[in-house]
Amino acid sequence: MKKQLTTHPFPHDAESNGFIAALSSVVCAAKKYTDDTPYWYTSKDCYCKKCGDCTGQSLGKTQSSVYHCLLTVSGLAFGFDYPEDDSVGAHTIPDTPVGWRWDDGFMADIMGFAGLSFIRFKNKTIAEIREIIKDSIDAGYPAMAANHNVYTDETAWVSCWKIVCGYTNDGITVMNYGGEVNDETSGAYEDIIVITGEVDRTNSAACKQIYFDILKRIYAVLSDPSHDALENEIMSDLSNVTPENAVMLSYKLMGINGVPIEARWHAAEAFTSKDNLLYSLVDSAESNKLKAAAEKLADLFFKRYSAEGNNETHGIGWKIWSCLNVGPQTGYLPTEESFKLIQHSDVQNELKRLFKIVFGNDRAVAGGILEILNAVRN
Repeated sequence: MKKQLTTHPFPHDAESNGFIAALSSVVCAAKKYTDDTPYWYTSKDCYCKKCGDCTGQSLGKTQSSVYHCLLTVSGLAFGFDYPEDDSVGAHTIPDTPVGWRWDDGFMADIMGFAGLSFIRFKNKTIAEIREIIKDSIDAGYPAMAANHNVYTDETAWVSCWKIVCGYTNDGITVMNYGGEVNDETSGAYEDIIVITGEVDRTNSAACKQIYFDILKRIYAVLSDPSHDALENEIMSDLSNVTPENAVMLSYKLMGINGVPIEARWHAAEAFTSKDNLLYSLVDSAESNKLKAAAEKLADLFFKRYSAEGNNETHGIGWKIWSCLNVGPQTGYLPTEESFKLIQHSDVQNELKRLFKIVFGNDRAVAGGILEILNAVRN
């Protein structure tokens, strides 16, 4: 007997965090989203009218919308690294030590926001996993599984999560990072998350998520002292470039830039939509005060993170890459030319100026959030 759920491939479009990308596809499958699910086009301020440009891609757009929200409400969109990346000296997300592996509190929060109930298992064989997930798969709910205790290399964290989207007579069917689907009959996984159903997101006792809780989480990340420390470190690094450290600094700065250029854009998309998992917390509250706060934040996030030609973080990130001639043509990695460019004082000064704008945008967003939180307290 074989059963397989329809699951949208992940990652879709610009999605650098493998766990959030996989979870976004799981959410879409669990909530039975399809190409007919209404999708809000922020740039057009209306629902998708299937005019032709996106024919056959609506579910992908919805999956991206879920990714925007999950990355944002978790706080992951506001650091300068991702929490499962062990290549950093220290993380820029509070209470996240190097070696962090999606602790239970984090998992409960993000699943509560998504409106899904789940059970987590550790160290199960394929045969054991099949028995664990069979009933959930029959009910239409996929699972996730990973081996991430010891990564084979420092980049393997990106793709270690898989979606368990079905079962066979003697094993399970998994979707790998990239969308390839295959059956597995042997082996084991150390971390398994089984979706068991849906919960009422408007019920605070079940969901434990309200809009202001999310704002507090985002503010905590943006205002964490590690951000000021990182900015000072970047300025010091750029004042002390040598032929000996040029290669290391090029990789370091381009790696740091790779997170905010994409992640802050996801945050802007999450806050500016009028119909997604985040905005539904505003809409369901039927509070004019809350809706006014959401409108104000939407404008702030748009201007600081994604509005073209406005010194927004997304555009500034491209300029940072350009300083070292990094981009899609180099696989977003520095080259021999980059190692020479970073040794020029004019390039160093321009990089300092641009990084200061990135940190300044974050401070402005943090200030706007704090203003709203203080108004609620008062």
